[in-house]
Amino acid sequence: MNNNKLYSPKKTKNGVLFCYIGDETTKSVSIAGIFNNWDKSINYFKKDKDGVWKTTIKLPKGRHLYKYVINDNDWILDPTNPTISEDCQNNSSITVTNDGQVLIKRKNINKTNHSFMYKNFNAIRSPLWVKKAVIYQLDIKSFTENGFLGLKEKLAYLKELGINALWIMPFCEIGIEKRVGEYGDPYAVEDFYSIDSQIGTKKDFLDFVSNAHSLNFKIIMDFPINRASIDCNLTKTNPDWFTKNTDGQIYYAIPGRDYFAGFDFTNNDLKKYLIECFKYWINEFNIDGFRFDDTDMTPHDFLLQLSNDLKETKNDILLISQSYDEFHNAESFDLTYEGGFRDIFRDIIFSEKTQNDFIEYYNLQKFSFPKDSLRLRWLEEKEQGRIIEIFGEQALYPVITVFYTLDSVPMLIMGQEFSDTKWKNWTSLFNKFSLDWDNFNNNLFNHYKKILQIRNNNIAFTECGLEIIKNDNHKVISFVRFCENKVFLIIANLSNKEVKFKLSLKNINNLQITDKYTCINLLNSKKEQINLKRDNLFLRGYENKVLEIKNI
Repeated sequence: MNNNKLYSPKKTKNGVLFCYIGDETTKSVSIAGIFNNWDKSINYFKKDKDGVWKTTIKLPKGRHLYKYVINDNDWILDPTNPTISEDCQNNSSITVTNDGQVLIKRKNINKTNHSFMYKNFNAIRSPLWVKKAVIYQLDIKSFTENGFLGLKEKLAYLKELGINALWIMPFCEIGIEKRVGEYGDPYAVEDFYSIDSQIGTKKDFLDFVSNAHSLNFKIIMDFPINRASIDCNLTKTNPDWFTKNTDGQIYYAIPGRDYFAGFDFTNNDLKKYLIECFKYWINEFNIDGFRFDDTDMTPHDFLLQLSNDLKETKNDILLISQSYDEFHNAESFDLTYEGGFRDIFRDIIFSEKTQNDFIEYYNLQKFSFPKDSLRLRWLEEKEQGRIIEIFGEQALYPVITVFYTLDSVPMLIMGQEFSDTKWKNWTSLFNKFSLDWDNFNNNLFNHYKKILQIRNNNIAFTECGLEIIKNDNHKVISFVRFCENKVFLIIANLSNKEVKFKLSLKNINNLQITDKYTCINLLNSKKEQINLKRDNLFLRGYENKVLEIKNI
């Protein structure tokens, strides 16, 4: 039944129909996903007279991630759906439109065959500064000592690296009840107007933001959007703002998250409270953006209201959605997540995938979203481990070169740039934690620094086009970034072997191809004579180049 469109999720008059064909060992089938808080016990399938297990679920518009659960034990992908989530968590994925149609992304989406979303929707217009952003995610306690003052002292380091926007993980007071670890989950916010006294005061934060702005940094705050701590002050003053279990007790529906209390978005007073709270941080501290956690589990109508009100408060505010939802780009957020390149790079390096898979995925994520969508691209994020432990140091150099010269907006998470290995995921923050600054990898840091310098100094990487160039080696990635008469060629060998290859220069838009080029290798600052039409190019194992093509 693999990839059988007959049984793929589809629209019916009662909702989305899901099907599964089991075997003699199949005793039960259920589905768990974003729409039912990943609870496998809510939506069970029934077996019809033909032996097909079926269930119909009424789903709101937007992206929905899910898995099938067989015999209450085996969590599997939907065998009929080829779309896998780009979050490195290997979930099946569909998008439901306003009228209930089910969109499934298949491999033929590209620049000449656009998806429904690309054809019919444009992304919201974002502030001009967003395209030029390089975002750095950090937790203050882990990144530096002495709170906001210590973070202020680290700004020179971040400036040298090439960062211009800081995403600061939650620093409000954390709930105590049912806390896990000594410090607890920083996303279990006890008071949305508070600042953790171990980090500083409101005056300290105001001074930090002012200083950061003087150095041309943008400051982005991070908040949970659909929940608070179970002992949040609001659970006492406004218990009707929260979800209740069958016993009438405030709870959060996601299994294993007992220290959270879920918001009930049917309550208009709750929505007004949250919007006024986020306005407070703009008006009092002049912050530049918000990153909201778990927006994929938050109603679209509230997110649209939130976006409109915050952008009215500050018209160049940045809003980041922790989701992979196309409608967020179309309606309410400047950036949605994109994390699929991490797996693509891994599979090219270590398995049978090739540059064709890179090209296929690039086209799929670009042309399945609303036109001009900006994505927050990550190699590491708070729910994933370190890439150096997956790729090894040498393979990282070409991966970094390709990734940070792509379009959209890249991010790094603290310590990624110098090969910290102590960080595992956001649960590292539940107890006292600090980065391993004593084992600082200068070579890796300098490579990030060089690539970000190239990106920051040339608008071809931030405001203009990208054209993939095919070559005749499966493990080499090649593309150009261009703006007017400035053209940059990026080539990277993702194998550990020396390779010779030719580039295919046919059908490159907006480029006038001539025989000879004089190239400057921006990574090594040396001139190279290259005849791209006749010469075989050469790269050592895991080698990479960014070439500025001077003569066109």
